[in-house]
Amino acid sequence: MATTSLPRTSNRSAVIAALLSGADMDRQRLIADTGLSRATVFRIVDDLMAESLALEGFRVLREGPGRQSTSVSFNHRSALVCGVDLGGTNCRVVVADALGRAIIRSRDTTPRDATADELAAWVAGRITDLVDRHGDGVPLHTVTIGLPGVVTGDGRAVVASHNLGQIKGTGFIEKVSALVGVETEVGNDSNLALRGELQYGSLPDRETAVLLAMGTGLGSAVSIDGQVLLSRTGLLGEFGRLPLPGREERLRDLLSGADLVAYARGRGVDVPTARALFADPEAYAPLLSEVHGALAHLVTIVALSYEPATVVLTGGFSESFDTARLAAISDQVADTVGVRSVVRRADLGDSAGLLGSMATSLGRLYDSLGVSAEDAASVAVDRDLIIRRLADCPTSPAAPAAGSGADGGASGNTDATSRTTHDEQMAEG
Repeated sequence: MATTSLPRTSNRSAVIAALLSGADMDRQRLIADTGLSRATVFRIVDDLMAESLALEGFRVLREGPGRQSTSVSFNHRSALVCGVDLGGTNCRVVVADALGRAIIRSRDTTPRDATADELAAWVAGRITDLVDRHGDGVPLHTVTIGLPGVVTGDGRAVVASHNLGQIKGTGFIEKVSALVGVETEVGNDSNLALRGELQYGSLPDRETAVLLAMGTGLGSAVSIDGQVLLSRTGLLGEFGRLPLPGREERLRDLLSGADLVAYARGRGVDVPTARALFADPEAYAPLLSEVHGALAHLVTIVALSYEPATVVLTGGFSESFDTARLAAISDQVADTVGVRSVVRRADLGDSAGLLGSMATSLGRLYDSLGVSAEDAASVAVDRDLIIRRLADCPTSPAAPAAGSGADGGASGNTDATSRTTHDEQMAEG
């Protein structure tokens, strides 16, 4: 029995993977793309249609003998997936179809003063409200939530969170998972941002890369051969905890928005936002010199740790470093330790974490359909389309505050009120 089921499973995986490009294709093209026999492809397509996973499309006209054919496509309405990027400043949510095409998204100010249970209920309420209002009855399959903290490798506990201390432990994860009611995966937001860059950005899959997430806090992630590294404790790459050479301050005190403002004020420099420091480089030259030195030190550490071809920066704070500064830091590190790493801003900006969460949910969905990891990696994803659909899809009005008891998303605020301005993002990181 096992000897016959394994090839059948593998064949089904190959056909689904071919259809996951989202293109309409006839059975002859499926035969050519998968290398399977005509009988096998026809049987699998019939099975997928019976399961509502594939749809019959337009008629394909052919010359010569033989019956005419119709195109086949993957049923993008077979399931919904959700990605959440929960940050210390903002919480972003996207609901997408089974091909990763965004349907609705939201962006709200994170209720940082809420308890763990209140925050979990608020996040879960936001997800279910978006699905109920905009999912058109299609079932939600999987949710992935990126958290601003150290998450254990199995995703079951938060070891620490510098900006959302209430999510530490297992309570928040267990509560939000129970309330959402579908498979829910939780991970570190930096790791998911790197997953987004690998899936939809321009990072080469087979090169070692490091992502530095510089926003309200400071995080990092590393990928080798296209795989984001995870550790048992979740502490891998938590370089923000490292003290600066010969000082009490840590790297995150100078390389994250909120901590830099606090550090500046401790030095007698009263500025409202990190952005204000970079806006007047002459007035704040000594402090900015410390910031640039801290970034060079951090890049040196990751260069020696992983020898990455690329170091990408994401998060609101990272936007303060211009291209010339990043190139200079790359040169400095190469001269100092002999490792040449291109330092640049991420392709996806602050959408990286959201797209990475969505990509992880899609991976879970495809795995449940029997698509192997190898076949999933071969799917011809239209990256530009995915990014464009995220940018163009509607934005839901802002949610009410956590613990308010109001119906999530029914506050009546306009789309504009659900988004912070760029200055506000920089102020809070």
